[in-house]
Amino acid sequence: MIAFNKLFLILFVASLQQVTTADRCPSSWISWGHHCYRFELDKMASWKDAEAKCCALGSDGRDSHLASIHSKEEQNFIYEVYRLAVRTDIKDAWLPLLWIGLEVGNTQAKLSWTDDSCVNYLNWYPGEPNNDPNTGVEISDGIGKNGGWADAPDPNRQNHYVCKMPQ
Repeated sequence: MIAFNKLFLILFVASLQQVTTADRCPSSWISWGHHCYRFELDKMASWKDAEAKCCALGSDGRDSHLASIHSKEEQNFIYEVYRLAVRTDIKDAWLPLLWIGLEVGNTQAKLSWTDDSCVNYLNWYPGEPNNDPNTGVEISDGIGKNGGWADAPDPNRQNHYVCKMPQ
């Protein structure tokens, strides 16, 4: 089933408008816009471990981090690739959650991306953030959520994750 999902993912990604075929991204990374993305679908980790694993994946002098998201288009790209790769048959079924690189600081008003980029786009699910500070953020799914973000009640929760680095 995973092999079918990966094939479907490749076909889906190839159909997206901003996906390029340039080999500026290492193998197992997907090129979109001016960045490379790697969806860790066979591995799960806590938020901090996922960030450390993404950092270790940097190559050719490019830093890699948990993905920062800066537009609705980028949000849609990440959400749809993940949704289709994990479960292609049911749109509103609960998916495993996906770590992204947003961190809620010591107050809910203090947000930062692990790559130190500007926080210029948010996609909170209604009522979020609502947990303790100093937690990571996950893309949640399920009936009516459609990829809204939630601060994790437990940053040690094991989730899939998506890494991002410049091309």
